[in-house]
Amino acid sequence: MLQFVRRLNRRMVALEKAVAGSLVLAVFAAVLLQVTMRYLFEQPNPWSEELSRFCFIWLSMIGASLALESQSHFAFDLAVTKLPRRPRIWAHRCGTGIATAVAFGLIILGFGLVHLAHGQRSAALGLPFAWVYASVPVAGILMLLHLAAGLGGTLAEQERQEEKSH
Repeated sequence: MLQFVRRLNRRMVALEKAVAGSLVLAVFAAVLLQVTMRYLFEQPNPWSEELSRFCFIWLSMIGASLALESQSHFAFDLAVTKLPRRPRIWAHRCGTGIATAVAFGLIILGFGLVHLAHGQRSAALGLPFAWVYASVPVAGILMLLHLAAGLGGTLAEQERQEEKSH
């Protein structure tokens, strides 16, 4: 089962990176268009600002998921790596527990946001706000997948590297 989760995780990471790259390009294009229309033609268009904002929201949530997967979130690595083995294991478990709780919170609260936004549409594009708010539970689900795929492997890898350095 763990092998299946890890394969699925690798595929989702590749998809997340592709989507994040596409969103960066979309934000760049929308902002460039907005600046060009506003300052060169003095005809600002309202939809490009809204599109860039919505893409940036999705980009932020996917980026948070990818940061969790690559262990790039803020951490006290220097302090934790200096701990003896047992406290280091417990610190790692506590961090994983907190990340899991945050992911579940994103899922639960995110679905609540999607439900609240049901039927509301954005002013310029007319997009359902539920699509924008869906980024929150999607990020939570992706985070849980990344956490499940990394169970056991992260700490064992850190210990192997530490033994090599001694």
